[in-house]
Amino acid sequence: MISSKIGNFFFKIRSFTPIPFIFALLYFAKSAWYTVVMGGAFIVAGEFLRIWAVGYAGASTRARTLGAARDLVTTGPYSYVRNPLYLGNFLLSLGVCLVANVYWLVAVLIVGYLCQYLPIIALEETYLLESCGSVYQTYRERVPRFLPQFSPYPNPSDHDFSFARAIKSEKRTLTAIVCVIGLIFARQAINVL
Repeated sequence: MISSKIGNFFFKIRSFTPIPFIFALLYFAKSAWYTVVMGGAFIVAGEFLRIWAVGYAGASTRARTLGAARDLVTTGPYSYVRNPLYLGNFLLSLGVCLVANVYWLVAVLIVGYLCQYLPIIALEETYLLESCGSVYQTYRERVPRFLPQFSPYPNPSDHDFSFARAIKSEKRTLTAIVCVIGLIFARQAINVL
């Protein structure tokens, strides 16, 4: 009961929890060319994973309630890992830490990520088990939660990939990435002057 309340709370505010983290990144940022290259690779990988996932799942991934999903998606990145969007979020955040050259925030990221996403995932899994029954149970037993497996899930759903749907759903994330990286570079430029 308490864990579902915590999961619901974090589910509803998950778009806002990165704000203090971003302020800390901006305050302590001290980028170098090698940190931009290293972090940029993680950002590209995270955003690629997110675009691939929302291309199948659609805008329901931005919903504030659990029942908004089309139905259980088990194809695309979902055939390799159950939570590709959350994995993508982690890679994006890790990439921004690296670009900013604020390595101690990686520890904060990991703790914050686990504290926020584990209750959300538990809530989502309970919902999916109740709404999809044995179909989800089988999927959950065969596909890992966070670390992708090498072979795809053998019973993929019939969901189709739409690049237009992916880009439409990812506008906010792409805008946020550009703004945060731009602010890191702007702060760097101001410090040089």
